[in-house]
Amino acid sequence: MGEAARPKTPRGPNAERRAATRAKILDAGVRCLAEFGYAATSTPLVARLAKVSRGSLLHQFPTKVDLVLAVAEHAWLIQRDFVRAQVAANPPGRDQFISGVQAAWKGLQTPEAIAVMEVMIAARTDPELTERYGDFASRREASMHRTRRRMAEGQLGAPDHVAEVDAIAYLTHAALRGLALDTVFIGRPTDEAEKVLALLEDIRRRMADQISAEQAERNL
Repeated sequence: MGEAARPKTPRGPNAERRAATRAKILDAGVRCLAEFGYAATSTPLVARLAKVSRGSLLHQFPTKVDLVLAVAEHAWLIQRDFVRAQVAANPPGRDQFISGVQAAWKGLQTPEAIAVMEVMIAARTDPELTERYGDFASRREASMHRTRRRMAEGQLGAPDHVAEVDAIAYLTHAALRGLALDTVFIGRPTDEAEKVLALLEDIRRRMADQISAEQAERNL
């Protein structure tokens, strides 16, 4: 599935019912993973939360792994769009680049982000999930790389700095995901969170200023 690709809604009453059922199942799957964790998530529980028959769920998702991977894709797209909307609320350019830190942090505290992390962690020990998780992870990383390229070209006007922006964006995501695991999953106090966010923002601010200075020097 491409970056912006979403399942097309089939036409016709039956297809619409199937699409509506699928949407309810995916939303219930997010809730189940976020509230109860991967181990407790099951097709009967998700069907109960979605208020659909287990047969209806199994018709679309025959196994738990089929279900959780579809839920992960669904949740990640929602999380991605949430972060993009947060960034877009800031003035274009440098401000959007710096605001990506706070936007990513807010996005990682959503139920959708927690659901994705539950699946990511479970992929370490569930053999069937491990075998199939790579495809989802590769699609997500490819999308994130395209987003980072747009950051370099659109927000900073520096297409020749894509590699550096890619590295900074990866560092931001890795640091914030670790912070989310420490606070959301383990439940440690978040007293240090603002310091981490400020540091990451400062790194982005310094990069933006350096790129701006280089561009000004070229134009002399």
